[in-house]
Amino acid sequence: MYKTVVLTMFALALIGVANAQIGPQIDSRMVSTESDRELSYFPSGVLLEPIVCGFENIVADLLWLRAIQYYGRHRQTDLMFGRVDHVFRTLTDLDPHFIEAFRFGALVLVEDAHMPEEGYELLKRGIRSNPDDGGLYFDLGFHCYLNQQYDRASVYFGHAANKKGAPENAARFAAFAQNRQGNLDIAEELWMEIYDGTTNERTRASAVFALKSIAAARDTTYLAERARAYQARFGGFPRSVDDLVKSGLAPAAPEEPFQTNYIIHPVTGEVRSWYLLGRELKRDVAVLSDFVKRFREEWGRFPKDAAEIVEYGYLQEEPQPFGARYVVEPATGEVQVVLETEPLAERDL
Repeated sequence: MYKTVVLTMFALALIGVANAQIGPQIDSRMVSTESDRELSYFPSGVLLEPIVCGFENIVADLLWLRAIQYYGRHRQTDLMFGRVDHVFRTLTDLDPHFIEAFRFGALVLVEDAHMPEEGYELLKRGIRSNPDDGGLYFDLGFHCYLNQQYDRASVYFGHAANKKGAPENAARFAAFAQNRQGNLDIAEELWMEIYDGTTNERTRASAVFALKSIAAARDTTYLAERARAYQARFGGFPRSVDDLVKSGLAPAAPEEPFQTNYIIHPVTGEVRSWYLLGRELKRDVAVLSDFVKRFREEWGRFPKDAAEIVEYGYLQEEPQPFGARYVVEPATGEVQVVLETEPLAERDL
């Protein structure tokens, strides 16, 4: 215990020295978001390595703990992950044989930060440093497959099948990818492989979330089909799943995997999980709030709505999940969601 405390304090001291020496090289103009500021104390692993020479693994372990804290905090709040690719590059620069950092980092980049190419590159770097690890090849195939990049997925699954540490089904998944078979059943099987193939609680939690999302996707597909049948019979979409059940067009309301409920758009008939839609709206509000701050810094006022943020080039297109609109309170800059006729303040998401 004493040794662990001493090593941890020493690692913190090394990072402090590194920040003191490297910090002035960081351009403050690049630290524009809260996420950027949170990770600005992670200098490049290439620059950090000569300073911590001989203690790379100790410092990498400490940065791993900080990375997990950062990830957990944002997964529970705004779902924004800023420059999370930077922290995993730093970790793996310091310890290029830290397999779990490559695999979990790629999972965060692809699934949470929506940065697939950065996730692929992290795994490729891991493969270059650990060419015999089949798990890295499998994960690369897995992410490519779920993003419908079947040719790439087939190649990586094929490599995984010939390496140690890959799931036994790697060759089978290579055949699925080669035949461009993309469906929820295969996606579910892949996520089960990820769940069964790790002891990392966070990776398992991500797999459970994905499996629940797949179950929700099956339900919403079925309910949307039933909603169209309802429209054909009654001339309009049902207001709720209960209306479908009462009409006899659905035998029972499916249980939403996240313990919320399914909602049906009264105009389009689109069906969504309220929990998953809420996550999407929450992340949009966080992203737009950051752009609102930047807009005010440059123009001296708040934008009127998301459309003006797009008009001024801060965002490529306006998000409109489930027909939602985003408006900006002119006095405070608070971003609000307008869903149908009910405004939802950020705190309610």
